[in-house]
Amino acid sequence: KGKGPRLSTSATEGEHPTPARIGVTLPQFTGDGDAFTAAARRAEASGLDSVWVFDHLWPLTGGKQRPVLEGWTALAWLAAVTDRIGIGTLVTRSTMRHPAVLAKMAATVASVARGRVTVGIGSGDSRSRAENDAFGLPYLGGAERVAQLEDTVAVLRQHGRGAVSYRGPYVSVRGLPAGPRVARAPALWVAGRSPAAIRVAGRLADGWNSWGSTPEVFAEGVERLADAAGDRIVEPTWGGIVVLAGTDAEARALATARRSAEDFVVGGPETVAERLCELVEAGARHLVLT
Repeated sequence: KGKGPRLSTSATEGEHPTPARIGVTLPQFTGDGDAFTAAARRAEASGLDSVWVFDHLWPLTGGKQRPVLEGWTALAWLAAVTDRIGIGTLVTRSTMRHPAVLAKMAATVASVARGRVTVGIGSGDSRSRAENDAFGLPYLGGAERVAQLEDTVAVLRQHGRGAVSYRGPYVSVRGLPAGPRVARAPALWVAGRSPAAIRVAGRLADGWNSWGSTPEVFAEGVERLADAAGDRIVEPTWGGIVVLAGTDAEARALATARRSAEDFVVGGPETVAERLCELVEAGARHLVLT
């Protein structure tokens, strides 16, 4: 209802039974590669639409010394062990790799998983600072962070179309060859709830992702996206943590026993389904569940 961006058209549009696609993040904070790939195969066999990896060098919970699978090499692994399901990053941090390197990585994975790759990309936030500082990676704040993200997205967008020559405030690339060439370049989603990030998504990306927002907050973001996108086709997408149990009470107990569940989707099957439907009604066309 109301104003919203034009919905994207995919190769499978018309065949999909619901207004939104559904994907899951994988058990990446582990040293067990077999469990990781088995989860991807299970998601594919279950009929889900996509599987996703985070982009971190240490785990988000449970102590920094826990093992973690690096996102992009893990994504290449997924490309080889799956056949149909979409694969992607939610999200690649723009400060983790030079955009020229990232563009080649994405194209390489896309040459294996043809037509199935989405590069979800974001600038990171203050919670990323400790990780960046620990490993000597640049950390930017405020307007600088968004400008660097925009430079990175611009390089990725150009490389999906051909050779790249680009100069921006934070990135300079001269004569980066296209290739490996693929019939369908990786899709680009820009993540972030700030108005600045939404503007970048509207102007340059194929999709926008909002993490953990309520249906009301998500709908406000969709409105901003529509204004920024104009006549461009941009896909609104949502990602977040879902705590699912047999009943609402069991799910609430499980959620509160772990950490603050303010932005979680929590409940039994009917409650979770209802909440996800509210996000679809607010404009979400792809739901990525952790």
